[in-house]
Amino acid sequence: MYYIDGQFYQLGLKQKISFFVISLIVNSFGNGLSVASMMGSAPWTASAANLSNAISFPISIFLALIAISVAFLNMFLAMKFNWLRLIGNIIFGLSFSFLVSFFANYFISIGIHSLAWWLRIPIDFFAIWNIGVAISIYQRVNWILHPLDDLTNILRFDYFHGNASKAQMSNFAAAIALSVIAFIFSHQLVALGIGTILSFFFQGRNIAWSDKHIFKHLVHGDVRGN
Repeated sequence: MYYIDGQFYQLGLKQKISFFVISLIVNSFGNGLSVASMMGSAPWTASAANLSNAISFPISIFLALIAISVAFLNMFLAMKFNWLRLIGNIIFGLSFSFLVSFFANYFISIGIHSLAWWLRIPIDFFAIWNIGVAISIYQRVNWILHPLDDLTNILRFDYFHGNASKAQMSNFAAAIALSVIAFIFSHQLVALGIGTILSFFFQGRNIAWSDKHIFKHLVHGDVRGN
């Protein structure tokens, strides 16, 4: 939904597709770059990396399994089963899993992971910022969401009265718990670092900031209900 000069306007299909493609690419880019930087990924990407490390399956498999599982959880939390929403969640999750692997492999191939640590820290911060921007965009479009970000949207508006920080931190707490479980079996933690801490404590604020400054006329569909 767009808000211009005091009026609300519904997004057309072409606009929805455009925002979807932009946000999917930006989100995958940010996650792939954070993986390549080796300075800490977003919590759910880190949890998939730790499961991959513990069980020795490709990270893309765990990203896909997490997406599908959370897609069904969202139907339960929303208290409404919607086949189109479920299918959209799964399509987004599978596309995201493929693109994250693509970007991570590309950035590793050009040597991002071998840069000095003091160069990789700002790169990782930039990556985490991109993830928050992407989440903000497709949560406001509210058309096709990654299941994990749809979960944040549900928590934010149905359980936390619009508070993005509380919703994001609750979402991430589950991801950290999954990494801890993987650690019990592997006795190793990977993909956790300063970027993960930044995501856990500040990604909600980043999303809220992006809501106001990135495509600022794009607003949440239920904004008038808050």
